[in-house]
Amino acid sequence: MKISVHFLAFCLVLCAALPAAAGDRADTLRAINLVENPTNHTRRGSKGELGPYQFRVQTWRMHTRKPFSLAVVREHADEVAIKHYEWIKRGLTDSGIDPSPFNIAMAWNSGLGAVTNGRVPTVTYNYAERVHNLVEAQQQQRAVAAGRASRAKAGVGVDVALRSATPRFSLEATPLHFPAASTTALFALKTEPLAAEEPTVYTDRAAPAAAVASVASTPTGTAHVFTLPVAAAPRIALLQ
Repeated sequence: MKISVHFLAFCLVLCAALPAAAGDRADTLRAINLVENPTNHTRRGSKGELGPYQFRVQTWRMHTRKPFSLAVVREHADEVAIKHYEWIKRGLTDSGIDPSPFNIAMAWNSGLGAVTNGRVPTVTYNYAERVHNLVEAQQQQRAVAAGRASRAKAGVGVDVALRSATPRFSLEATPLHFPAASTTALFALKTEPLAAEEPTVYTDRAAPAAAVASVASTPTGTAHVFTLPVAAAPRIALLQ
C-alpha cells in the first residue's frame, strides 16, 4: 500500500500546527492581507484576483451578490473576507481538522478541499507559514504592549508617592527670605580674576641682594622695616 508523500507532509504539518484554538480572526485576516496584497493595489492578478485579499470571482460570488468590482473597496472586501473565513473554519471543524491560522491560510490559498483531502502543494505550505508567522508576531506585539501598560499602571502609585515624599527644587520658584537679627554681621563675597602669571626662566646668575622696604604703620606713624625676599632668579617674560 503506497502512501502519498504530500499526504505524509500534510499530516506532519497538522501535528506541528497551532493548538486547537482557531486564534484571532482579525489577526489571521490581517496576515492574509499582508501576504496577498501588502500594498493594497487595485490591479487584477494573473488569474483575475482582485482586492486586498485577492479574491477570485468564484469565491466572491459564494458570499455576496455585489459586483466583483467592489472587491477593491475595503468595507466590502472585509465583509466577504469574514464570511469566507467562517466558511473555511466550519469546513475544517466538520472534517476534524484544527481551524488554526496555519490551516485556514492553506485553505485560503489552495481551497478547502485540498486541505481536507491532504493534497496541498508545497507553495501553499510556504504561504501558510508566512501567515502563521505574521499572526504570531501580532500576538507577541500585543502581549508586550499589555505588559508595558500593566507596569506603567503599577508604577503610577509609586511615582506619586515619590513625588510627595521627595522635595522638588526649581530656580523659577519663589525665593524664601529669612530675617536676620540686628546684631548679625553681614558679609559680602567678592571674586576677582587671577592675574596672568608670567613664565619663569631659570639661569645660573647669582641672586641679587634682598630688597628693603620701609612701611609706615597707622595710626601712630611709627616706621617699621620689613625685608622683602626677592626670587633667586630674575623673572623674564618670553615674547612670541
